[in-house]
Amino acid sequence: MQPPSGESRLLLVSPRPAGAGASGPGGDRARGGSASPKADAAGGGGASAASAGKMNYMPGTASLIQDIDKKHLVLLRDGRTLIGYLRSIDQFANLVLHQTVERIHVGKKYGDIPRGIFVVRGENVVLLGEIDLEKESDTPLQQVSIEEILEVQRIEQQAKQESEKLKVQALKERGLSIPRADTLDEY
Repeated sequence: MQPPSGESRLLLVSPRPAGAGASGPGGDRARGGSASPKADAAGGGGASAASAGKMNYMPGTASLIQDIDKKHLVLLRDGRTLIGYLRSIDQFANLVLHQTVERIHVGKKYGDIPRGIFVVRGENVVLLGEIDLEKESDTPLQQVSIEEILEVQRIEQQAKQESEKLKVQALKERGLSIPRADTLDEY
């Protein structure tokens, strides 16, 4: 059957769940489905969940569209932790975070450094997760000032470097050596 001249016909095709017959809503025209092209184009008489605006699965970064304007924690490849509101995302997982803070954890203490609007290249994202605003304040960690957390972090890094020097020295005394981290490829 040809559509009248000047009208176009839109055919909606959607997968049916296993075991679903063709006699229910969305069935074939021969089995009582809509015969009106306008009803088909408007999504009536056979509209699937996908055509009604409900999509169960979106591949790739498209699934993050529902997380826009929510507070997220982002762990970067270099070890930094960012917390901010997700404002934009693209197909490469590039992120735009608003009201961003860089959170530094040392032991049972943490400090937040305000960073403002932050653009993160997708290849640097290791982990992205939504923060539950109700549970955000229920943390066993103690918040301290930026200056204090930076000082504690500096002391911890110095202690780690001293430990590494002692380890390398002990290995050299035994005739062993390990390559330095800066001479290894990252990936």
